[in-house]
Amino acid sequence: MFHRSTECSQTFAPESQLSKKKFTLLTFLGIRPDIIRMQRLLALLDRGQRKFGYRHIFVHSGQHFDYQLEGIFYRQLGVRLPDSNLRVGRDLKKVNKGSHVEQAALLFIRTAATIEKFRPDAVLYLGDTNTVLTSLVVAKYGVPVIHIEGGGRSYDWRMPEEKNRIIVDHLSDVIYCYLDRYKQILLAEGIPEFRTVVVGNLIVDAIRNFLPAAARNPILKKLGVVAKSYALCTLHREEHLENRKILTTKLRELSKLARTLPVVFPVMPRLRSSIHKFNLRGLLDELNLNCTEPLGFLEFLNLEKNAALIITDSGTVQEEALVLGVPCLVARRSTERPETLAAGASLLAEDDLEKSALQALDLPRTWDRAVLNPLGGSPSERIFSDILEKIHSGYFLRSRKFEMLGAYPFVNEAYGLIPPRGRGSAPSHLTRAARAETRKSRRPMMRHSF
Repeated sequence: MFHRSTECSQTFAPESQLSKKKFTLLTFLGIRPDIIRMQRLLALLDRGQRKFGYRHIFVHSGQHFDYQLEGIFYRQLGVRLPDSNLRVGRDLKKVNKGSHVEQAALLFIRTAATIEKFRPDAVLYLGDTNTVLTSLVVAKYGVPVIHIEGGGRSYDWRMPEEKNRIIVDHLSDVIYCYLDRYKQILLAEGIPEFRTVVVGNLIVDAIRNFLPAAARNPILKKLGVVAKSYALCTLHREEHLENRKILTTKLRELSKLARTLPVVFPVMPRLRSSIHKFNLRGLLDELNLNCTEPLGFLEFLNLEKNAALIITDSGTVQEEALVLGVPCLVARRSTERPETLAAGASLLAEDDLEKSALQALDLPRTWDRAVLNPLGGSPSERIFSDILEKIHSGYFLRSRKFEMLGAYPFVNEAYGLIPPRGRGSAPSHLTRAARAETRKSRRPMMRHSF
């Protein structure tokens, strides 16, 4: 006999109890590029606390840690220091640890302590780093998860980030997608539409806000390069840095290109570590590359803007190249951001970087530089407005309740409302809430002013 259950799967306190305290939103970031993308949104969330009656906590996991870069990104971008820094990267470095398992284990332990300390009503994540894996801990506490940059898929299982993307998306109560393509991927994976919101790409806000300051940075003069007469290259992905043969091949291919076009090559911390591990310092010194120390965002943005070509395995740099109007060679087998390929702004090539780079140089620079933000305006403001609406409508209190999920046949089977493999739907009064939230996720968002 099938019966209707009214039990709720969430572990929140009663709504009447929660209404007595301010809603606490905890933003949880982990790496330097997170700070770049989130600069505008962090400022909006901080500034809106008093006017809109919520509390905002900023926590950094410290997953990225480098003595030379510590503090530079905060200072250059005008981002306040976090309320709490878990210092995971620093503490693992002290004991010469840092594998994915070791990092995830320490992240999980310290995330649990963070949830106990701040008791948030929702936790906001960005991207696909190991830090977003802690969404599993957050979800086990019954705390709603918000994910920005949802739906990106490279379909390359070698990439650690691909597992992270899938996990955090399927644990999230709200998923902010850069483009409709990402939303369609999530829907194809079975994620309810009411959890998805298309907002545009946050990198557009970062470039718009900081390009004027970057243009004044003297990095080109310091490195002795002339605008539009060099290639800028970055390598940081595990599949390139954890194999001595692959890394050596990449370095030699870049050196060949440098005979035709000078190559500026920032040696960032992870690359520096691999060069030391594989004893490649001598090789790097022999090659005719313009190697630099790790760079701040303003220095790097200026180099990007003035490059003739960008070669990278970074998704973020790939996007920045498109917006800045600089052709890009994506040095990978696949990319979770194929919109840059479709726009004609980049080429994809895992091998023969010299030949592929020369082909990328010939890309017509006529692509639409607004394709990453087809809605126009500020993606950060859209996310801010939607979070406010969801806080004040009580969305996070009901996002996992049956009233939100009753439109889906498999849910009704699990609750005993229809027979397994049956063809039926929940009564209309059980599906109304889900339908309403789906309509909200499709409509234009209101702006909130200060």
